[in-house]
Amino acid sequence: MIVKMSNRATPEEVAAVESKLHEWGYKTGKMVGEEITLIGVYGDITRLPKGEVQEMGGVESLIPISRAYKRVAQKGAPGNLIHQTVRIGNVEVGGDDLTIIAGPCSVESEAQIMETAHYVKAAGSIATGGTAASGFALRGGVVKYRSSPYSGWEGIGSSSEEALRNGLKLIVKAGKEFALPTVVEVLDPNDVTIYEDMGVDCIQVGEPNSKNQALLNRLRDTPLPVIHKRGNSLDIEAYLLWVERIMSGGKENVILCERGIVSSNKYTRNTLDIGGIAAFFYQLSCLPVAVDASHGTGIRDLVHPMTLAGIMAGASVVLVETHPNPLIAKSDGFQGLFPEQFAHLVSACEQVWDLRKRLTPHYIPSAALEREYEARVATDKKRFFGGA
Repeated sequence: MIVKMSNRATPEEVAAVESKLHEWGYKTGKMVGEEITLIGVYGDITRLPKGEVQEMGGVESLIPISRAYKRVAQKGAPGNLIHQTVRIGNVEVGGDDLTIIAGPCSVESEAQIMETAHYVKAAGSIATGGTAASGFALRGGVVKYRSSPYSGWEGIGSSSEEALRNGLKLIVKAGKEFALPTVVEVLDPNDVTIYEDMGVDCIQVGEPNSKNQALLNRLRDTPLPVIHKRGNSLDIEAYLLWVERIMSGGKENVILCERGIVSSNKYTRNTLDIGGIAAFFYQLSCLPVAVDASHGTGIRDLVHPMTLAGIMAGASVVLVETHPNPLIAKSDGFQGLFPEQFAHLVSACEQVWDLRKRLTPHYIPSAALEREYEARVATDKKRFFGGA
């Protein structure tokens, strides 16, 4: 990180910035030019209170010179970014088509997951003009995380390895029946091999396990793609470092997922960080980005508008919970869409995706203009401020 001081910064202001950085435990290196002073900052930049530095006297801007997350980081130049794609079964994620991953919070029975797969496939076929649901996948939990031992059902596969295998068998069967790849959350690193053996197409890391070091280390070795959900207390850079842990051994097929963070807002279950989605896509990462407005809001009637907002912000993947009858769902029924709501959401998502692609040429990154305007700084100062 480099702190760029204003050309009007005083020596006292430069010294104050250096002193504050030292107080926070950072080492610094100063480069004094004819007009400006640059202060190099060395250490764990993720801990740096950037807002406080930016507000100090004489500071003009903060310039990131490298990121601790190398494999997750954005590739290419601003305006010509390179976003990699990931395959989930026969579905290419992060490319020209939107991907919708839908299903119940929990797999409850064969009849329930089969019916869900049926209408997910039908909605996909209608949205794509009757073609195979190449942009659609089926999701469903077999073992569910519960913060309290008294909070209810922990999933159809929670009681034993045999139960886990039988639960996975149900969703894999439904996926194959309707040509939908499957996405299932894993809780225990020791279960990853079982997921592979049973034919699951993609592993999901849920919010409670976003910092589960043992699980993330284990996922380095699986050939299956991984969707990693952002922890609700993680800032953006800390989150990307946890994703980097999965990729640090060379793994490439990882998908980011914004599913809401903790904030002062108490009305919705979480606060969906739309700005975070935009930052991932336009500035920080080469990976596909998913939006999960089901967990991001926790309110069925808010899933539709917030999903569309996430797509416009940069998401190319939609995670959404839907149930044949959410009123009898064994977990999180309050945020699951009714089948009719899901079908209309799919139609809206396709239209918003087309709109975003049409509007993309109107996006101009600052880097495309900065050099031109930097050349005009002296002239514009005279024009606007009389040379002051």
